[in-house]
Amino acid sequence: MKTIKAIAVSLLLAGACVVAAPAAAQAYLGFGVGKSDYGSGNVIPDLITSGSVDGKDSGFKIFGGYQFNPYFAVELAYVDLGKATYSGSFFGAPVNDGSLETSGLNASAVGILPLGAAFELFGKVGIFGWESRARDFTAGVPFSGKADGGDISFGVGLAFHFTRNVGIRAEWERFRAVDDIDLLSAGLVIRF
Repeated sequence: MKTIKAIAVSLLLAGACVVAAPAAAQAYLGFGVGKSDYGSGNVIPDLITSGSVDGKDSGFKIFGGYQFNPYFAVELAYVDLGKATYSGSFFGAPVNDGSLETSGLNASAVGILPLGAAFELFGKVGIFGWESRARDFTAGVPFSGKADGGDISFGVGLAFHFTRNVGIRAEWERFRAVDDIDLLSAGLVIRF
């Protein structure tokens, strides 16, 4: 988590260097819900050496940020990527009722392209400080394990603002955590 704090401070300092008109600068908060999709590399070969993985689940995020001008913002988010389920074998030992849950903090720099008064396209790149927890029964014996790290994240999206302070957005993001995990989400944004 020291990595995430260092990245967040660096992004805020970088944003402070961007010259912005005071009327354009805004803080914002929001949430998004959607579908997550784990790559099979999150499970194979670390948890099973052969078998099946269902990586599709629900995910959500809670985020906040600061938009320094119409073209640049920084954002910090708590992201829960749901869970992947798996079963199979680990070097011949049967593995049943497996689940892998991943969540973490994401700090991103956001580039924005305004499309008129109400729409904007955006792209983001950042660092995802993640933790994954696995649980299963290997040869009938309960197993649990944990891994964590910090890896890259990126995404693209479209926002629509009903008013200066209320909007919605849809986005696709990819988080690297052992392997790739995608999140396709829609959510609400409140600007201050």
